[in-house]
Amino acid sequence: MTIRDRAPDQLPPPPWQRRPRPASRRRRDPITVDAIVETALRLLDSDGLDRLSMRRVADELDTGAASLYWHVGSKDGLLDLIFDRVIGEHEMPEPQGARWKEQIKEVARAQRQAILRHRDLIAVSLGRVPMGPNALRFSEGVLAILRAGGVPDRLAVTGHLLLIATVNGFTLDEVSGPRPDDAQPDDPQPDDPQRGGKEASAPPSADAVAGYLASLPADQFPNLSAVARYFGDDDPDQRFDLLIDLFVEGLAQRAALAAPPR
Repeated sequence: MTIRDRAPDQLPPPPWQRRPRPASRRRRDPITVDAIVETALRLLDSDGLDRLSMRRVADELDTGAASLYWHVGSKDGLLDLIFDRVIGEHEMPEPQGARWKEQIKEVARAQRQAILRHRDLIAVSLGRVPMGPNALRFSEGVLAILRAGGVPDRLAVTGHLLLIATVNGFTLDEVSGPRPDDAQPDDPQPDDPQRGGKEASAPPSADAVAGYLASLPADQFPNLSAVARYFGDDDPDQRFDLLIDLFVEGLAQRAALAAPPR
């Protein structure tokens, strides 16, 4: 069960979150907030954050932009709702104290997969404090897992925040490449680096990096030369699992040190 599949309890919004003022009469507009968010998320995934606009969403819904503003308040309010909608895709396991480390790893993998499905999510999240209903339930679930595993409260909060930062930092590189449909007919030719084509700024492959490092003078770069071949071992899944293993094991060690003596 995903977070957003749970009963939608009515929660008061955070005081800093802007919402449209309630109207004095009920609108006859059939457009719903859910429809707006779903449409905006689809456009975000296909076109990117830079091309997402209230007008574009309104056109897709065959309505006017004013209708969207009435429902979500502003583009910033819409992005808050999109962010919370994606957080609601997470599968949150029931806390099992003895398995807390594995459960945190499962949460981290699910968080990464959500970002890979919605590659502009990190850009949307910048400068936002996630306090929507789904975000609150996500935080509640992570803290429940950590506390059930005996992680002290202060460390549990820090661990929760650092987990988000760790996953976001890793996936940032994974989602930063150009979109397949970014090229436009009047774009510079991709094989002309002097004109700034798409291929000119594309990151090199892992094999290309490994080959270049292997070609460096060994007397000046003995360590890079010795390990150059390993730079070609580009398996993001393995690297992510190692990162999360190190994170969780470090958190567990800190929790053990902070535990009161028996």
